[in-house]
Amino acid sequence: MQPSDMVMNPKQVFLSVLLFGVAGLLLFMYLQVWIEEQHTGRVEKKREQKSTSAWGPANYFQPAPGIKPQVSHT
Repeated sequence: MQPSDMVMNPKQVFLSVLLFGVAGLLLFMYLQVWIEEQHTGRVEKKREQKSTSAWGPANYFQPAPGIKPQVSHT
């Protein structure tokens, strides 16, 4: 076997880099979601114990209770 047989051509290099890049990106996304689930699970347990705050999730698609939308009938 000659040394030139062991060298990858540019197409093989490109495909290898692309495949490893996609695999790395998928692994990163999976680990990010897994870590966030672990973190929010612990936070949710603490929030359930401390649920004395009056702050709740805001619904930005519904108007606030004290504000009436003005509709012009012209």
